Amino acid sequence: MDAQDPTHELHWLAGLLEGEGSFMAGPPSNPRMPVISVHMTDEDVMARLGWIFARKVYMVMPRNPRWRTTYQVRVQGGNAVRWMTLMRPLMGARRQAQIDRALASYDPRPSALLTDDTARAALGALAAGETVKAVAARFGVSIWCIYDLRLGRTFKHLAREAYQPPYASHPPSTATSLPVTNEASSEARKATTRAISAGSA
Repeated sequence: MDAQDPTHELHWLAGLLEGEGSFMAGPPSNPRMPVISVHMTDEDVMARLGWIFARKVYMVMPRNPRWRTTYQVRVQGGNAVRWMTLMRPLMGARRQAQIDRALASYDPRPSALLTDDTARAALGALAAGETVKAVAARFGVSIWCIYDLRLGRTFKHLAREAYQPPYASHPPSTATSLPVTNEASSEARKATTRAISAGSA
């Protein structure tokens, strides 16, 4: 179902989202993509919602066997923005405020977040020892954007140092080697000789 559906469907959806919906900015891994999320235990209601949003309904098994199974539907990014914009006039003041905050986080141009210059600077920061999280925060992108950059999945034409995990060049020692002195070696030979003699007696 799309945004041109009959009025009664939109009013049904507005009532459900008013009571059970969440309108949020995106998660830390993708903060510029707003989310509509609904959790409920009523499978038939969630099936109808999944049909309206054209999204899969996910079953969430309870951690406690005495709890009921819940179902989840999520819409993210541009589709969430379209639904939020459509539903906002039908929502109460609290939900409208949530929608406004979620829409304010929207940035539909993730591919334009890094240019050649900023990507080169980000690579330089990584080579200097900065963490992925710190570099992502500095350039205002997700950590996955920086991971892809570091691994060469994006901006492949830029030169970069080969990534090595910690201790790749100097692995930590798992045992401590102690020097063996001539005196210790002599005592060891004597002990061995005494053991052999005792066994032969």
